[in-house]
Amino acid sequence: MSEINEKISKTFLSVKETLLLRNKSEDSVKIIAVSKKKSKELISEAYRCGIKNFGENYLQEALEKKESLKGKEIIWHFIGSIQSNKCKEIAENFDWVHTVDRIKTARLLSKYCPKDKTINILIQINIDCEESKSGVLEEDLMDLAKEIDSLNNLILKGIMVIPKNDTSEELLKNSFNKTFLLSKKLQSKLIDADEISMGMTNDYKLAIESGSTMIRIGTGIFGERN
Repeated sequence: MSEINEKISKTFLSVKETLLLRNKSEDSVKIIAVSKKKSKELISEAYRCGIKNFGENYLQEALEKKESLKGKEIIWHFIGSIQSNKCKEIAENFDWVHTVDRIKTARLLSKYCPKDKTINILIQINIDCEESKSGVLEEDLMDLAKEIDSLNNLILKGIMVIPKNDTSEELLKNSFNKTFLLSKKLQSKLIDADEISMGMTNDYKLAIESGSTMIRIGTGIFGERN
């Protein structure tokens, strides 16, 4: 068994056990392999091991990988910062976009989305109000959601957060719980916007316990980045 195969098997088992403890079905959480700076060969190996969702941060790198892997049924997630001049290629090449926090970005994605597809959108929330991070403030979530919901070719699916690094488990759980409550508030107006992209390699178990439906795993699948 290869190192990646072993890591993926351990991740699948860990997620399954965490879901069982919460009486949730195995398909209630999507595992997104964060593959930035990883080769197409490693992505292919992860794909063979059962990973279908891959998250990329850098557009040009992602486009090169997508072209070389186009025979595979990969679901591509854009999880990086979005520049306006990149919106056309993001709209054309990604199935999910996790990092929308401005109506301008959403309008450009809608404008450039090919007529034969739709893009699944997550609103990024700056859950801990950090100056160094992107994301809409929680008090602005509902207004942005309403505007995105009115756009053609976009389907608002939920929210995404990146809580503070190096914080205590108690504070992290508070951030996760606050995210869950915001998700419920969003669903009260848009019932199908029920996805929560929350949790990474070091905290995904706590994120799942707090209601996450998508976890973004990099190191836990591919190992440490060079």
